[in-house]
Amino acid sequence: ALAWGAEWLTLLTDAGLKVDDIAKRIKFNMGISPNYFMEIAKFRAARMLWAQIVEQYKPECKCACKMMVHAATSKFNQSIFDAHVNLLRSQTETMSAALAGVDSITVVPFDTPYKTPDAFSERIARNQQFLLKEESHLDKVVDPAGGSYYVETLTVSLAQEGWKLFLDVEDKGGFFKLAGEGVIQAAVNE
Repeated sequence: ALAWGAEWLTLLTDAGLKVDDIAKRIKFNMGISPNYFMEIAKFRAARMLWAQIVEQYKPECKCACKMMVHAATSKFNQSIFDAHVNLLRSQTETMSAALAGVDSITVVPFDTPYKTPDAFSERIARNQQFLLKEESHLDKVVDPAGGSYYVETLTVSLAQEGWKLFLDVEDKGGFFKLAGEGVIQAAVNE
């Protein structure tokens, strides 16, 4: 994702657009897995690395370095046998993304695996977000996971590994070249 974003920054700045305008308009869409602490660290590491990448383009305002992220809960771990357990799974996923500071979240309704969601399940999905925002006040704290030794260590570890992958993609010709050759798809499937 970072390599793809950097590729767009390069193409558009080379075309004469300002990095401040471009970076503020790039939005990353990422899935949320059930691995609670890993997801918190993933989003935090991505934000750190994106800021580092945008910084290299010398923006006029540091605000251009902020990563815009939309997260969506997963479907692959939802059960058809006990749909109400899906509420717990999606709530945990939503909470990890909220604690990590994503900008927006899509919560997949709990009955998605076995039917088209109805008004009730869609309302419950919306309410899961409201619960975290209006009753837990997770939107009032700047970095709720900040300072946690485990989360900080995991974040740094992910950032280091992510940076190695980013540099490897860049060294091999960039995201578009590798995607055209099927290398990116093979790495994701692996």
